[in-house]
Amino acid sequence: MIARLRTPIGAYAAEETPDGRGGFSTHWVFFTKLWAHIDARSGRETDNNGRRVVSQDYTVIIHYRDDLPERLRLMWGDRILRVITMSDPDNRRERLHLICEEEQQ
Repeated sequence: MIARLRTPIGAYAAEETPDGRGGFSTHWVFFTKLWAHIDARSGRETDNNGRRVVSQDYTVIIHYRDDLPERLRLMWGDRILRVITMSDPDNRRERLHLICEEEQQ
């Protein structure tokens, strides 16, 4: 499995700064480059105010790391993948499975 990690992706961490009005503004800052294996999971079609929106979910497999931030976004070519959950499937600290949803631009 580890030998299949051939796709380069960029990992971006959320950085929040005060917006001056009591809230926060989120900026995405480059965190690191990762090598991954990406599998499409499922797709779905929804209606958003009369506009058809197609969403795609992916499983992204990477080498195990314990330094990834809680809020993470991946750049895969021109696609943005929002990480929903991370798990170590067999608790061997060899790989991580990231369940991601493609963000519509």
